[in-house]
Amino acid sequence: MAILGISTFTYAQQGRFSISGKVVDASSSEPLPYVSVAVMKTSDSTIVDGGITTDNGSFTIQNRTNGKYILRYSFVGYKDLYADVEIKNSNLNVGTVQMSATAEMLEAVTVVGAKQMMEYKLDKRVINVDQNLVSTGGDASDVLENVPSVEVDDEGNISLRGASNVTLLIDGKPSTMYGNDVASVLAQLPASQIDKVEVITNPSAKYNPEGMSGIINITLKEKGNLGFNGNVNISAGSPLKEWMPKERLSTSLNWSNSKFSLSASVDVDYNKRAMLSDGLRFMKGSNGGTTDLIRTKRDGGENGWGGGARLGGEWYINKYNTLSLNFNTHIHKTTDDYSTTTNQNLLRMGEGDIDDRNNIDKSSGDNDGTFNNIGFTYQKEFKDRKDQLFYVSGTWNWGKFTRNTLDEITYKNAGEIYGGSTITNYMRGDTSESNNHRAVVDVHYVHPFSEKSQLEVGYNLDYNESSSTSITTYDTADNKTRNLTESYDFDREEYIHALYATYGFQLGSFSAQLGLRKEFVNNDFTKIDFTKEKTSFDKDYNPWYPTVHLSYQVNQMNSFQISYSRRIRRPDPWTMMPNIDRSNKEYLRFGNPSIDPEYTNAFELGWSLMFHKTTIFTSAYYRQVSNGMTRFQFLWNEENAHYYGFDWAWEAASNEGENVTAQTFVNLAHSSNYGLEVIIDRDITDWWKANLSMNFYGSYQDGTALNYDKTTAFNFDAKLNTTITLPKNFTIQISGRYYAPRENIQGRDNARYDVDLAIRKSLWNKQANIGLNFRDVFDTRGGFGYAYTDQYISFTKRHPYSRSIRLSFSYNFGKTANMKRNKVKPQQSTESQYTGGSGENYDE
Repeated sequence: MAILGISTFTYAQQGRFSISGKVVDASSSEPLPYVSVAVMKTSDSTIVDGGITTDNGSFTIQNRTNGKYILRYSFVGYKDLYADVEIKNSNLNVGTVQMSATAEMLEAVTVVGAKQMMEYKLDKRVINVDQNLVSTGGDASDVLENVPSVEVDDEGNISLRGASNVTLLIDGKPSTMYGNDVASVLAQLPASQIDKVEVITNPSAKYNPEGMSGIINITLKEKGNLGFNGNVNISAGSPLKEWMPKERLSTSLNWSNSKFSLSASVDVDYNKRAMLSDGLRFMKGSNGGTTDLIRTKRDGGENGWGGGARLGGEWYINKYNTLSLNFNTHIHKTTDDYSTTTNQNLLRMGEGDIDDRNNIDKSSGDNDGTFNNIGFTYQKEFKDRKDQLFYVSGTWNWGKFTRNTLDEITYKNAGEIYGGSTITNYMRGDTSESNNHRAVVDVHYVHPFSEKSQLEVGYNLDYNESSSTSITTYDTADNKTRNLTESYDFDREEYIHALYATYGFQLGSFSAQLGLRKEFVNNDFTKIDFTKEKTSFDKDYNPWYPTVHLSYQVNQMNSFQISYSRRIRRPDPWTMMPNIDRSNKEYLRFGNPSIDPEYTNAFELGWSLMFHKTTIFTSAYYRQVSNGMTRFQFLWNEENAHYYGFDWAWEAASNEGENVTAQTFVNLAHSSNYGLEVIIDRDITDWWKANLSMNFYGSYQDGTALNYDKTTAFNFDAKLNTTITLPKNFTIQISGRYYAPRENIQGRDNARYDVDLAIRKSLWNKQANIGLNFRDVFDTRGGFGYAYTDQYISFTKRHPYSRSIRLSFSYNFGKTANMKRNKVKPQQSTESQYTGGSGENYDE
């Protein structure tokens, strides 16, 4: 308190004083967080300053002069409260302020102060999932769809501020600890188990720098307080176009006393979905005299089930030491069935001949996965220093993934316009199996030099080991043959050692955090095909990652931040693997072992302004990218293969025929993107709230190294979420999204929009909720886009069966009693004392 005392004394010498107090519920005496406290003039009631209460209900408003003021306390569901105060040459503490719920709120026996759906801090945004009705009964992807500036496409891929390659964390741990890919992890995680989502667009040096556009941290619900409690969640729904049921059941139990806590949760889901896409490609042959018109239509879907369980426990050894253990397991099984029809009309210029070809590919398969995760955390706090902290955590993950697919292909060729026809049938089978192991170890120490400065240092180990086997067979009318070059074993081992340090300090209203991270990365890859041909390569690099965060808090209603960080996008094994995929006769896919990591220098300027019932958050950002990795496709011939550096692929696949498109990954010399994000949170009335987020962003790509032009594009996204509270515990929420057209060096995606609707009714003293969700009300999801090269132009239309309804029910039971005790900080905690915020540093 010494430094705070000096700061207060300085204000007093200058005739400036503080107003502080604590706000509680009048009936339960529970602290009320997020209450808006406005300081108004007595003459005309204009607002001159203000703040928001912290989690314990306290507030402090600095830098006020002598005089009389009116304090106004406002909180959704409570009556506005006014109080006359006067500052007389000293700091003013108004004591404990009691707020009473409105008559509508008092209809329930238990009064619970609801959090705002979104909280804004200069270093992150926090979305409280309980207030997001349109995701009720769904999964994590439904939750993320309603997070400002976050987009989840139909395949479960995530982008942030229009850029992909986002790092997804779950309770501070990499999402890949819970599954083989992000899309499957999101589908397996029930929305009912999620407490909040944190979006960190410019993280500090203590975070893994992977993720060019930032970090999304999904925080799961904590265990209950003292006592026994739990909840049950049930949901069921289906698309309206066709009955494809999707059901989910999840339940959790918690028990704890002053020394121990135990928790367990189980979830089971069944899912069926469908997708329709229609593509058209207009192609000029390599000799310039032949033109193809190719139409590809794909229809089908997949269904499957999954289940998971979580077990956890904590031992509160004493006031300063805590040990926690946890175990997670998840299994899933899906089957898919797709039919792809390709019609090719070959027109020979000048001859008037038409050659019709028809290709029908019926693909079916099944996927099985099992993932297990065990971890521990030991945390030590220190008696003599309040914020001194040491913790060590470790997590071990092991999983197995298998996939079997069967393609039954019928190829019809009519020959010349009056000639005969031939029909060729063959079947292709693919079997793959992978085993994955990953270990993450974190050692972290926080040393406060004073209440206004501290040092954080740490070590992080991220170890990945995977082995996979893929077998491809062909079955024609003549024989069944295993393809020895397309069948292979692939092994990968990766070590990432990292050391980091951050130093933060605060001088009055100015605060800063400086950070530096050093990584030592070693990758070894080995591929052996079934002809015993061995290919080995490695990828080692040892980069530095500096970070800077500066902030200035004008008052608790107005603050600024400037930040910088260097980040990386690492090529994954499949992006680099020198294997040629011939499963689609129109496309040839292969990895690029020469591809390099992508680096980003990210700059950001943030501004937060709060009024009585409105919060405005703006952020201007600029990201400069070098060695940008991008998906790239070109007409497959010897000249192009040599030009783009894929002679090794041409040697292995030179007889694929005409008009085949090659698809791989390459590095761009330079690219950048920039934008302005604006988020407005408004309590229109006591019963109507709205949140509008807009992202205006542009991009620049230099494709000259690939024989393409420099491309500049400007895009715009917007999301609107509005919630209406009705009598009798009814709530309605409407969520809408708009995505403007997007361009890249090889094409464009057209604009699209969609709207969701949700209705919820609270029952039994708010212990239970029943909800009805209507997803994609106007059936407008999907998209239309095109790609172009010197040889062809292709058009693609996608239409998922997303227009659907879902009915959900949740019930909370048991009792809890509040008791303060040491709380284990989550791994890779996102809390920061020196990066601005809403007054957390002024708690009493």
